[in-house]
Amino acid sequence: MRGTTSICVALLAATTTTELVSLVESFSIDPPSISNRGFSSRSALAAAPAGSDFERPRAAKDRLAVDANSYNIPLEEAADLWTCNVQESNNADRLAGVPYVDSKSKDHFVDDLASLEVSRSGGLGMELLELAGGRDDGIGITIVSGVTEGGNAEKAGILPGDSIARVTVYERDETTTTSPGSSSFSGLVEETKSRTRDCEARDFDGTIDALANFPGENAATVYLDVKRIRRWPKVAVTVEYPASQCAEGFDPVQELELFAGENLQRALLNRGIVLDDPGNRRCDFCGSNACYVSVSRGKSLLNPMGKTEEKLMERNPNVRLSCKATVGYNMQEGDLRLKVNLSQH
Repeated sequence: MRGTTSICVALLAATTTTELVSLVESFSIDPPSISNRGFSSRSALAAAPAGSDFERPRAAKDRLAVDANSYNIPLEEAADLWTCNVQESNNADRLAGVPYVDSKSKDHFVDDLASLEVSRSGGLGMELLELAGGRDDGIGITIVSGVTEGGNAEKAGILPGDSIARVTVYERDETTTTSPGSSSFSGLVEETKSRTRDCEARDFDGTIDALANFPGENAATVYLDVKRIRRWPKVAVTVEYPASQCAEGFDPVQELELFAGENLQRALLNRGIVLDDPGNRRCDFCGSNACYVSVSRGKSLLNPMGKTEEKLMERNPNVRLSCKATVGYNMQEGDLRLKVNLSQH
Protein backbone atom coordinates (compact mmCIF):
# COMPACT_ATOMS: atom_id res chain seq x y z
CA MET A 1 0.00 0.00 0.00
CA ARG A 2 1.54 3.31 -1.10
CA GLY A 3 1.45 6.53 0.89
CA THR A 4 -0.06 5.23 4.14
CA THR A 5 -0.60 7.96 6.72
CA SER A 6 1.12 7.83 10.08
CA ILE A 7 -0.01 10.46 12.59
CA CYS A 8 0.90 10.42 16.28
CA VAL A 9 -1.98 11.42 18.52
CA ALA A 10 -1.83 13.68 21.60
CA LEU A 11 -5.21 14.21 23.24
CA LEU A 12 -6.29 16.30 26.17
CA ALA A 13 -8.28 14.01 28.37
CA ALA A 14 -10.43 16.85 29.65
CA THR A 15 -11.90 17.62 26.25
CA THR A 16 -13.29 14.15 25.63
CA THR A 17 -15.62 14.39 28.62
CA THR A 18 -16.39 18.09 28.76
CA GLU A 19 -19.34 19.45 26.82
CA LEU A 20 -18.63 22.59 24.83
CA VAL A 21 -20.65 25.77 24.65
CA SER A 22 -23.84 25.30 22.67
CA LEU A 23 -24.13 26.61 19.13
CA VAL A 24 -26.09 29.78 19.82
CA GLU A 25 -26.28 33.23 18.33
CA SER A 26 -22.83 34.19 19.65
CA PHE A 27 -21.10 30.86 19.25
CA SER A 28 -17.66 30.56 20.81
CA ILE A 29 -15.41 27.87 22.27
CA ASP A 30 -12.71 28.51 24.83
CA PRO A 31 -10.09 25.75 24.43
CA PRO A 32 -8.29 24.40 27.48
CA SER A 33 -4.87 25.80 28.32
CA ILE A 34 -2.10 23.51 27.16
CA SER A 35 -0.15 24.24 30.33
CA ASN A 36 -2.73 23.24 32.95
CA ARG A 37 -4.98 20.96 30.88
CA GLY A 38 -8.06 22.83 32.12
CA PHE A 39 -10.48 25.20 30.45
CA SER A 40 -9.28 28.79 30.06
CA SER A 41 -11.23 31.31 32.13
CA ARG A 42 -10.91 34.01 29.46
CA SER A 43 -13.98 34.48 27.30
CA ALA A 44 -13.64 34.81 23.54
CA LEU A 45 -16.49 37.32 23.66
CA ALA A 46 -14.39 39.76 25.69
CA ALA A 47 -12.20 40.57 22.69
CA ALA A 48 -13.20 41.56 19.19
CA PRO A 49 -12.06 39.35 16.29
CA ALA A 50 -8.56 40.21 15.13
CA GLY A 51 -9.66 41.83 11.88
CA SER A 52 -12.78 43.56 13.13
CA ASP A 53 -11.99 47.16 12.23
CA PHE A 54 -9.00 47.16 9.92
CA GLU A 55 -7.41 45.08 7.23
CA ARG A 56 -5.31 42.05 8.06
CA PRO A 57 -1.64 42.79 7.29
CA ARG A 58 -0.38 41.38 4.01
CA ALA A 59 3.26 41.53 2.90
CA ALA A 60 3.83 42.79 -0.63
CA LYS A 61 6.72 41.57 -2.72
CA ASP A 62 9.38 44.27 -2.61
CA ARG A 63 12.57 45.12 -0.76
CA LEU A 64 10.68 46.36 2.31
CA ALA A 65 8.71 43.13 2.77
CA VAL A 66 9.04 41.49 6.19
CA ASP A 67 9.02 37.70 6.53
CA ALA A 68 5.62 36.92 8.06
CA ASN A 69 7.18 34.03 9.98
CA SER A 70 8.94 36.55 12.21
CA TYR A 71 5.51 37.05 13.82
CA ASN A 72 4.91 33.36 14.56
CA ILE A 73 4.20 32.45 18.18
CA PRO A 74 5.03 29.34 20.30
CA LEU A 75 2.69 26.35 20.54
CA GLU A 76 1.66 27.06 24.14
CA GLU A 77 0.64 30.63 23.32
CA ALA A 78 -1.25 29.57 20.19
CA ALA A 79 -3.13 26.88 22.11
CA ASP A 80 -4.40 29.48 24.58
CA LEU A 81 -5.51 31.84 21.81
CA TRP A 82 -7.45 29.56 19.45
CA THR A 83 -11.22 29.88 19.60
CA CYS A 84 -14.14 29.05 17.34
CA ASN A 85 -16.77 31.52 16.10
CA VAL A 86 -19.61 31.90 13.64
CA GLN A 87 -20.93 35.07 12.02
CA GLU A 88 -24.52 36.12 11.55
CA SER A 89 -24.39 37.24 7.92
CA ASN A 90 -22.55 36.30 4.73
CA ASN A 91 -19.51 38.19 3.53
CA ALA A 92 -16.78 37.71 0.92
CA ASP A 93 -14.76 35.46 3.23
CA ARG A 94 -17.33 33.05 4.66
CA LEU A 95 -20.97 32.08 4.94
CA ALA A 96 -23.18 32.83 7.93
CA GLY A 97 -23.51 30.08 10.48
CA VAL A 98 -20.39 28.16 9.37
CA PRO A 99 -17.94 27.71 12.28
CA TYR A 100 -14.40 29.00 11.76
CA VAL A 101 -11.28 29.21 13.92
CA ASP A 102 -10.25 32.62 15.19
CA SER A 103 -7.96 34.33 17.70
CA LYS A 104 -9.26 35.51 21.05
CA SER A 105 -6.74 38.32 21.13
CA LYS A 106 -6.86 41.47 19.04
CA ASP A 107 -3.06 41.54 19.33
CA HIS A 108 -2.97 38.48 17.06
CA PHE A 109 -4.49 37.50 13.73
CA VAL A 110 -5.22 34.26 11.88
CA ASP A 111 -3.25 33.96 8.64
CA ASP A 112 -4.06 31.62 5.75
CA LEU A 113 -1.42 29.35 4.22
CA ALA A 114 -2.90 27.74 1.12
CA SER A 115 -2.05 24.45 -0.58
CA LEU A 116 0.99 23.30 1.38
CA GLU A 117 2.17 20.18 -0.45
CA VAL A 118 2.75 17.28 1.96
CA SER A 119 3.99 13.88 0.87
CA ARG A 120 2.33 10.85 2.48
CA SER A 121 5.33 8.60 1.89
CA GLY A 122 6.44 7.39 5.30
CA GLY A 123 3.63 9.28 7.05
CA LEU A 124 2.70 12.92 7.34
CA GLY A 125 4.98 13.40 10.34
CA MET A 126 2.72 15.46 12.59
CA GLU A 127 1.00 15.12 15.95
CA LEU A 128 -2.51 16.42 16.57
CA LEU A 129 -3.96 17.90 19.74
CA GLU A 130 -7.70 18.29 20.32
CA LEU A 131 -8.27 21.49 22.25
CA ALA A 132 -12.06 21.29 22.17
CA GLY A 133 -14.44 18.55 21.10
CA GLY A 134 -17.09 16.15 22.33
CA ARG A 135 -20.03 17.70 20.47
CA ASP A 136 -22.50 15.61 18.51
CA ASP A 137 -22.07 17.84 15.45
CA GLY A 138 -18.28 17.35 15.35
CA ILE A 139 -17.45 21.03 15.87
CA GLY A 140 -14.24 21.58 17.81
CA ILE A 141 -10.67 22.82 17.67
CA THR A 142 -7.77 20.59 16.65
CA ILE A 143 -4.22 21.85 16.15
CA VAL A 144 -0.83 20.46 15.25
CA SER A 145 1.04 19.87 18.51
CA GLY A 146 4.30 18.66 16.98
CA VAL A 147 6.05 17.82 13.72
CA THR A 148 8.71 15.18 13.14
CA GLU A 149 12.13 16.69 12.55
CA GLY A 150 12.93 16.25 8.88
CA GLY A 151 9.47 14.79 8.28
CA ASN A 152 7.02 15.61 5.52
CA ALA A 153 4.97 18.13 7.52
CA GLU A 154 8.06 20.05 8.60
CA LYS A 155 9.38 20.09 5.03
CA ALA A 156 6.06 21.57 3.89
CA GLY A 157 6.36 24.40 6.42
CA ILE A 158 3.75 23.25 8.94
CA LEU A 159 4.45 24.38 12.51
CA PRO A 160 3.22 23.33 15.96
CA GLY A 161 0.19 25.50 16.77
CA ASP A 162 -1.19 25.43 13.21
CA SER A 163 -4.74 24.27 12.52
CA ILE A 164 -5.58 22.25 9.39
CA ALA A 165 -8.53 23.81 7.55
CA ARG A 166 -8.83 21.82 4.32
CA VAL A 167 -7.40 18.73 2.62
CA THR A 168 -7.21 18.54 -1.18
CA VAL A 169 -6.22 15.55 -3.29
CA TYR A 170 -5.46 15.72 -7.03
CA GLU A 171 -6.05 12.63 -9.14
CA ARG A 172 -5.32 11.80 -12.76
CA ASP A 173 -8.17 10.31 -14.75
CA GLU A 174 -7.59 8.69 -18.13
CA THR A 175 -10.48 8.45 -20.59
CA THR A 176 -10.56 6.99 -24.09
CA THR A 177 -11.65 9.08 -27.05
CA THR A 178 -13.09 8.10 -30.42
CA SER A 179 -12.82 9.73 -33.82
CA PRO A 180 -15.79 11.92 -34.88
CA GLY A 181 -18.43 9.86 -36.69
CA SER A 182 -16.62 6.65 -35.85
CA SER A 183 -16.64 4.15 -33.04
CA SER A 184 -12.96 3.35 -33.48
CA PHE A 185 -10.47 4.10 -30.71
CA SER A 186 -8.68 7.44 -31.13
CA GLY A 187 -6.53 7.88 -28.02
CA LEU A 188 -6.31 8.58 -24.30
CA VAL A 189 -7.07 11.90 -22.65
CA GLU A 190 -5.62 12.55 -19.20
CA GLU A 191 -7.54 14.84 -16.85
CA THR A 192 -6.58 16.05 -13.41
CA LYS A 193 -9.47 16.16 -10.97
CA SER A 194 -9.51 17.34 -7.38
CA ARG A 195 -11.34 16.25 -4.24
CA THR A 196 -11.60 18.49 -1.20
CA ARG A 197 -12.55 17.94 2.44
CA ASP A 198 -13.04 20.90 4.78
CA CYS A 199 -11.94 20.29 8.36
CA GLU A 200 -11.73 23.80 9.83
CA ALA A 201 -13.14 24.00 13.35
CA ARG A 202 -13.55 20.23 13.58
CA ASP A 203 -12.83 17.91 16.49
CA PHE A 204 -10.04 15.33 16.49
CA ASP A 205 -12.05 12.61 14.78
CA GLY A 206 -13.14 14.91 11.95
CA THR A 207 -9.60 16.16 11.40
CA ILE A 208 -7.99 12.72 11.47
CA ASP A 209 -10.63 11.40 9.07
CA ALA A 210 -9.84 14.22 6.60
CA LEU A 211 -6.09 13.60 6.85
CA ALA A 212 -5.92 9.82 7.03
CA ASN A 213 -9.04 8.36 5.40
CA PHE A 214 -10.33 10.93 2.92
CA PRO A 215 -7.27 10.93 0.56
CA GLY A 216 -7.53 7.16 -0.05
CA GLU A 217 -4.77 4.59 -0.39
CA ASN A 218 -3.44 5.74 -3.76
CA ALA A 219 -2.89 9.43 -2.94
CA ALA A 220 0.85 9.98 -2.66
CA THR A 221 0.48 13.68 -1.79
CA VAL A 222 -2.07 15.88 -0.05
CA TYR A 223 -2.40 19.67 -0.23
CA LEU A 224 -3.28 21.28 3.07
CA ASP A 225 -4.82 24.69 3.73
CA VAL A 226 -3.50 25.78 7.11
CA LYS A 227 -4.55 28.44 9.62
CA ARG A 228 -1.79 30.03 11.70
CA ILE A 229 -2.02 32.53 14.55
CA ARG A 230 0.55 35.29 14.28
CA ARG A 231 1.39 38.28 16.43
CA TRP A 232 -0.01 41.45 14.90
CA PRO A 233 2.89 43.79 13.95
CA LYS A 234 2.68 47.21 15.59
CA VAL A 235 4.06 50.68 14.96
CA ALA A 236 5.00 53.13 17.74
CA VAL A 237 3.67 56.55 16.70
CA THR A 238 4.67 59.92 18.15
CA VAL A 239 2.10 62.65 17.40
CA GLU A 240 2.98 66.32 17.83
CA TYR A 241 0.23 68.93 18.25
CA PRO A 242 0.81 72.64 17.52
CA ALA A 243 1.64 74.46 20.78
CA SER A 244 -1.03 77.04 19.88
CA GLN A 245 -3.74 74.37 20.21
CA CYS A 246 -2.61 73.04 23.58
CA ALA A 247 -4.00 74.24 26.89
CA GLU A 248 -1.63 74.90 29.76
CA GLY A 249 -0.34 71.65 31.23
CA PHE A 250 -1.28 69.58 28.16
CA ASP A 251 1.64 67.71 26.61
CA PRO A 252 1.70 68.48 22.87
CA VAL A 253 3.54 65.21 22.21
CA GLN A 254 1.41 62.07 22.42
CA GLU A 255 2.67 58.46 22.18
CA LEU A 256 0.46 55.84 20.47
CA GLU A 257 0.69 52.24 19.34
CA LEU A 258 -1.00 51.36 16.05
CA PHE A 259 -1.52 48.01 14.37
CA ALA A 260 -0.07 47.31 10.94
CA GLY A 261 -2.87 47.62 8.42
CA GLU A 262 -4.73 50.46 10.15
CA ASN A 263 -5.78 53.53 8.21
CA LEU A 264 -3.75 56.39 9.71
CA GLN A 265 -6.56 58.94 9.93
CA ARG A 266 -9.07 56.51 11.42
CA ALA A 267 -6.49 55.16 13.88
CA LEU A 268 -5.59 58.65 15.14
CA LEU A 269 -9.25 59.59 15.63
CA ASN A 270 -10.03 56.29 17.37
CA ARG A 271 -7.26 56.96 19.89
CA GLY A 272 -8.47 60.44 20.73
CA ILE A 273 -6.18 62.56 18.56
CA VAL A 274 -8.02 65.79 17.68
CA LEU A 275 -7.68 66.57 14.00
CA ASP A 276 -8.82 70.17 13.54
CA ASP A 277 -7.04 72.58 11.23
CA PRO A 278 -9.37 75.45 10.26
CA GLY A 279 -6.58 77.27 8.42
CA ASN A 280 -6.01 74.44 5.95
CA ARG A 281 -7.97 73.54 2.85
CA ARG A 282 -10.21 70.50 2.88
CA CYS A 283 -9.02 67.19 1.50
CA ASP A 284 -10.58 66.29 -1.85
CA PHE A 285 -10.95 62.67 -0.74
CA CYS A 286 -12.28 62.73 2.83
CA GLY A 287 -13.42 66.37 3.17
CA SER A 288 -11.42 66.97 6.35
CA ASN A 289 -9.47 70.18 6.84
CA ALA A 290 -6.96 68.28 9.00
CA CYS A 291 -6.20 65.34 6.72
CA TYR A 292 -2.66 66.52 6.04
CA VAL A 293 0.13 65.24 8.33
CA SER A 294 3.88 65.90 8.18
CA VAL A 295 6.07 62.80 8.62
CA SER A 296 9.53 63.46 10.10
CA ARG A 297 10.46 59.83 10.84
CA GLY A 298 9.43 56.42 9.56
CA LYS A 299 8.00 57.46 6.20
CA SER A 300 8.72 54.00 4.78
CA LEU A 301 6.34 52.52 7.38
CA LEU A 302 3.46 53.99 5.35
CA ASN A 303 2.19 52.66 2.04
CA PRO A 304 3.57 54.39 -1.08
CA MET A 305 1.66 57.39 -2.38
CA GLY A 306 -0.75 56.91 -5.23
CA LYS A 307 -0.33 58.98 -8.39
CA THR A 308 -2.87 61.62 -7.31
CA GLU A 309 -1.41 62.06 -3.83
CA GLU A 310 2.10 62.14 -5.28
CA LYS A 311 1.08 64.96 -7.61
CA LEU A 312 -0.59 66.91 -4.77
CA MET A 313 2.50 66.60 -2.56
CA GLU A 314 5.05 67.38 -5.24
CA ARG A 315 6.33 70.39 -3.28
CA ASN A 316 5.82 68.79 0.15
CA PRO A 317 7.23 65.24 -0.14
CA ASN A 318 7.09 64.66 3.63
CA VAL A 319 3.38 65.46 3.87
CA ARG A 320 0.81 62.69 3.55
CA LEU A 321 -2.96 62.52 3.30
CA SER A 322 -3.81 60.60 6.45
CA CYS A 323 -7.01 59.27 4.87
CA LYS A 324 -4.89 57.56 2.19
CA ALA A 325 -2.09 56.31 4.44
CA THR A 326 -1.87 52.79 5.85
CA VAL A 327 0.39 52.13 8.83
CA GLY A 328 2.85 49.22 8.90
CA TYR A 329 3.16 48.77 5.14
CA ASN A 330 4.45 45.30 4.24
CA MET A 331 3.95 44.14 7.85
CA GLN A 332 6.74 46.40 9.07
CA GLU A 333 7.25 47.45 12.67
CA GLY A 334 9.11 50.56 13.76
CA ASP A 335 8.81 54.19 14.90
CA LEU A 336 6.72 56.84 13.16
CA ARG A 337 6.79 60.51 14.08
CA LEU A 338 4.37 63.05 12.65
CA LYS A 339 2.82 66.48 13.14
CA VAL A 340 -0.92 67.15 12.86
CA ASN A 341 -3.00 70.29 12.22
CA LEU A 342 -0.18 71.72 10.13
CA SER A 343 -1.33 75.27 9.51
CA GLN A 344 -1.50 75.87 13.29
CA HIS A 345 2.22 75.14 13.91
